[in-house]
Amino acid sequence: MRPSPSSLCSSDSICPAFFEALYHEFSNTYRKFFQGARFDIALRRNGDFETSKLRLVSVQHLKKHQRLRPERRADLIQSLLQGDFDHAQRLLSDDKKSAAVFRFVFSTLLPSPSDAVSLKNEMKAFAAQLADSRFLSQLKSIDDQELLPIIQHIEIIAYSQLSSLIDGTVESMIHEMAAMQQGHFRGAIQDELKIEEVKLQNEARVELIRELNAQSARRQDS
Repeated sequence: MRPSPSSLCSSDSICPAFFEALYHEFSNTYRKFFQGARFDIALRRNGDFETSKLRLVSVQHLKKHQRLRPERRADLIQSLLQGDFDHAQRLLSDDKKSAAVFRFVFSTLLPSPSDAVSLKNEMKAFAAQLADSRFLSQLKSIDDQELLPIIQHIEIIAYSQLSSLIDGTVESMIHEMAAMQQGHFRGAIQDELKIEEVKLQNEARVELIRELNAQSARRQDS
């Protein structure tokens, strides 16, 4: 027995199975639009998001090394948040202890670290390895008032970008589903018309036979 749509999802949500129960073609339609939207790389198209992600990832990756003196660490964090990677690299390179940290940081990223390597390029490589979905999920666990402004900025960008993409994807899917529904209705109407046409033809045939029989009976009586 075919399950009813209401038994496939909770009362407060609508899931693909709900529509699959109504339209057999919906599964392929849903997959086509979901894959076509490319939610996994959508935020990479936003330069503001990419820049902010790079800065926050750099801060999170570098501030955890406790060998830096407090004042130098504070200066480093502000430089990274402002996107001044040249100054941040000088801070790490000028101090002997910081230089050791600099080499240690890059030893986790490159097989052959070098003091001359660009801090910004290496942080870009590190940020690129972190999926946007995981990055956004990690924001919830950051409890640092100093980083709150950039976290809120990133969340606003992500919400705006993804909600716009979701709205556009849903709208396109609705148009296709409407066309799909019209096709179903058109097919159902055509089937009904064919059935009605056959019914009328049968009734006309029966009536014709009845009339012919009546005429034949009258001729015989005369």
